Amino acid sequence: MFKFGVIAEGASDQLVIENILVGYFQGQEEPSITFVQPPPASVATPSPPGGWTRVFDSLKRGDCQQVLQFNDFVVIQIDTDVQEEPGFDVPRREGGSELSLPDRVARVIARLKRDVEPEFCTAHEHRILFAIAVDSIECWLLPLLYVNNKAQKTTGCLDAANDTLRKKKMDGLSSAEGTKFPRAYERASREYTKQKSLTKHRSRNPSLELFVKQLDDLQGRLNASQNAAPQEPEDVSRTDENSATEPPGQ
Repeated sequence: MFKFGVIAEGASDQLVIENILVGYFQGQEEPSITFVQPPPASVATPSPPGGWTRVFDSLKRGDCQQVLQFNDFVVIQIDTDVQEEPGFDVPRREGGSELSLPDRVARVIARLKRDVEPEFCTAHEHRILFAIAVDSIECWLLPLLYVNNKAQKTTGCLDAANDTLRKKKMDGLSSAEGTKFPRAYERASREYTKQKSLTKHRSRNPSLELFVKQLDDLQGRLNASQNAAPQEPEDVSRTDENSATEPPGQ
């Protein structure tokens, strides 16, 4: 059983990541998933604070290092909708032109790595996965809600998701005032707990596909490690009777 810790913007993001991990590893032992930032709700803190600034705060205080003491892997999630805000500081344009989506994701990953202790990050980069949602995690839900090109949207995804959910007489992801409902995110992403569905829809949203490709790489490394496990050495203590020779002088 693989153990994952999740550092994310909010509880809603964590639940989407959890469903994707469960679906990806379906058929294997279900992974154990621990929510690190924000921590799980409790009586004392029924709604733990979230937000993109808390992702960076979490990395700066060493949560990534602590997570990997008790887990096999850590997933760091963040949205790109405010990537140019002070404190985030990742331009989305260069030379007046919008960067390609893969370039934007790569630059956000590089920015996140800056707040993880460099030597640690280098030594454990094979255990760190980055869930960079362009422009928001709601965009990863659209392949489950739309059969047309809206599944590939990278902006306005919350409104698009709410619109189709309400047309289907289902709970929206958020209120009119912007309050998000984590359990609605869990329900909307539940289809991803089925590996067949995740495989079908992963490529229909470009930043979702980039995250799942990291899981592909992880699975590939794990398979290679298992295949490279040393085989049981041949027992050479037994003498082949057919090759035995008489002692000299007889």
